[in-house]
This record gives sequence, structure tokens and C-alpha cells, in this order.
Amino acid sequence: MIQAMYSGIAGMKAFKSSLDVIGNNIANINTTAYKAARSTFKEMLSQTLKGASGPSGGRGGINPVQVGLGVVVGSIDVDQTQGSLLATGRTTDLAIEGSGFFAVGDGTRAYYTRDGSFTLDANNTLVTSGTGMKVLGWTADPITGRIDTTQPIGPDSRIEIPIGAMSVARQTSVINISGNLDASSAPGDQHTVTFHIYDSLGITHEVRVQFTKSATPAQWDYKVYCPDVGSAAVASGALTFNSDGFNTVSSIPLSLTFANPNGSTQPLVASIDTRQISQLAGEGSTADMSYQDGLPLGTLESFSIGRTGLISGAFTNGSTRALGQLVLANFTNPSGLLKVGNSLLTESPNSGNATLGIPGTGELGLVTSGFLEGSNVDLAAEFANMIVAQRGFQASSRIISTSNEILQELVTLTR
Repeated sequence: MIQAMYSGIAGMKAFKSSLDVIGNNIANINTTAYKAARSTFKEMLSQTLKGASGPSGGRGGINPVQVGLGVVVGSIDVDQTQGSLLATGRTTDLAIEGSGFFAVGDGTRAYYTRDGSFTLDANNTLVTSGTGMKVLGWTADPITGRIDTTQPIGPDSRIEIPIGAMSVARQTSVINISGNLDASSAPGDQHTVTFHIYDSLGITHEVRVQFTKSATPAQWDYKVYCPDVGSAAVASGALTFNSDGFNTVSSIPLSLTFANPNGSTQPLVASIDTRQISQLAGEGSTADMSYQDGLPLGTLESFSIGRTGLISGAFTNGSTRALGQLVLANFTNPSGLLKVGNSLLTESPNSGNATLGIPGTGELGLVTSGFLEGSNVDLAAEFANMIVAQRGFQASSRIISTSNEILQELVTLTR
């Protein structure tokens, strides 16, 4: 009877642990990226009342006679299946589609999480909401936008998104003029194309290209003026056209030395591409600048995070530039990670070491901005498991009460 009572106690403890797991699952049904757990049971030691014996002579073998001593929790396993994605509309909210964990750090130690609810702190560093852990990755060079992915990533790495920062101006080097010069124009007729280019400081300079119909058939003379250089033409020449009306001169070279450079690179060397200029009758003169590659100074006003974790910034001057690259971590045995609270995990001896990589490479999943991963708890299944655990707990308690009644009967026999 004493053994039965202890078996009942062991059963109550085991089912209590199961109820603890189920209760925690239900409590975290709305926790971002929470992974449901399940408990499994194993037998305790068994008492051998009679050992086994093999067949001998004319007698057959005998199986062992054993009495179990109860039950224990064998394991608490984590269900690593993907949770559903929930739209939030926030750029810094990220969800992983596939395997992997976000890597975060506090400056001394690295942690891992599937919870991608991130935000920017006062230093424009990408951090976890609530705990302030820095999201690990690479920050791009602020001038070139180049990301050096060969640099090692440690717990003190970070990704900075400098909202409001200025972009570097880009000096104009290529200008395209496209359109038509009217073939029916009389000699001396003019068509002027006016546009602006940028020096290395982002300062604009007006440029005028004056086309004049030549007395020579199928030819237009040109002169290029830049008031910031002087009143004289900075370039001159002629465009000739073939019988199909196509221009045979591919470009007009420019070399501009400004009267007041303000410290910009001198001279400004550029090329005006004229291959898209035609000479056709009846079309009128429509030639105009269609493209130039220079940019003024710009301010970072917004950013986006791509599927591969590349963070790109959009500037007020219309340019875009890489700002950073976040990484994901993968493990040989993700279920072996150790929970440390706040939806954070750390390596354990049975998880294996973290392997860091860019999302979408190897076995790593992709990142979706504007979404968070929901909990994968199945509420209906948890309620069913809770009923089973509750009945198991009640049945184990009845073992104790029944054993107590039998012991009470034994005590009364002595009276």
C-alpha cells in the first residue's frame, strides 16, 4: 500500500508538471513567436519481485515479475513549427519565414530570438522592444554604402539607421539628350536645351546647349554654355545625321572649371550623350535632357528592410543606399536552446554553436518586414490536453485515498 501511495504521489507530480506546461502554453497564446511545449512521461524504477529465467530441459522460460514505482516527466519538448504571420505595418517589425533566429546582444553576450518586434533607440540603433538588446549585423559605410560581410559579428555589433543623416552629393558625369531636331528647319534656326548639373558638393550649375541649323545639309552646329564658368562657349562642334535621320556623333565632351568652385572638384568632367537625337521632318524640335546622374545633398527620410535582411535608405534627393545588413542564426538542434526569459534564448551544450548568415542563404529562412510571427499554440489541443492531465491528476489522488482506506482497514484489524 505504501508503494501505491508513492505511485499516486508521483502521478500527481507528473500531471501537475503537465498542467504547468499546458497552462504556460495557454498563457502565451498571444506571445510573439512563442513556441508551444509538450511534456512526455516515463516510468520510474521498477521493483523486481521475481527474475526471469530461460527455457531449461522440459520447462519453458519465465518472464520477470516487476512492479512499477510510479511515473516521472521524461521530457518537455518544444514545437519548432512556424507560427502564422500577423501584419503590423511597422517597418521594424520582422518575421522569419523558415528556419533561423534573430541574433541580438547586450554588448557582452549574444542571445537569439524569433521575436522580431524591433525599434530604434535614441542613437538610431536597431534594438529589441522592451529589453533594448542590439540587433546584430553589419552597418554600411556611410559614404559608399558598402557592407563588409567579412567582418566578424560579436555581441557588441550593431546596426545603425541614421534617420536625418545627410547623403554625399554625386557629381554629374553623364547627361543624356534625346528627342528630335526638325529636319525642315531653315539654316540659322535654333533650338536650345537648358538643364542643371551638380558638382561634387551638390551645388547646381545651369548648362545650355544651343543647336543651330547649319547651311550644310543634315548638320546642326552646337555650342554649350555654362554661366558659372563664363560667357564664352565651353564646347562647340557639329552633329551630323545620316539618310535615316540618325545622329552619327555619339557624345559631346565637357570640362568645366567654375569661376567660384567653393571647394568642389575641378574641373567637372562630364559627357553629353547625343545618340538619342534624331533629325526627322514633321516632328518639330523636341530635343531635351532626359537624364543626368548627378545628385544634390539629401537627407535620409525613410528606410526599408528586404527579404534578405538588407536595410536600404531613401533620401530626399531621390537616391537610395544600403544602410545595413542583419543576420540570422541557425543551430544543429534548435530545441536544445536554453530559455532565459523575455523570449530570449542562449546556446546550451546540446544546441550546438550558432551559425550566422544572411537570410535566404543555406538553410536560413527569409525576413518579412511589417509582420510579426504569431504563437503556434493550438488552443483546442491545449484544452483537450488539460482535461486529460486533470483527470490523470484526479485518478492519481484517488490512488492515495484508496491506499489510505486500505491502510485504515488494516489498522482496525488490530483492535
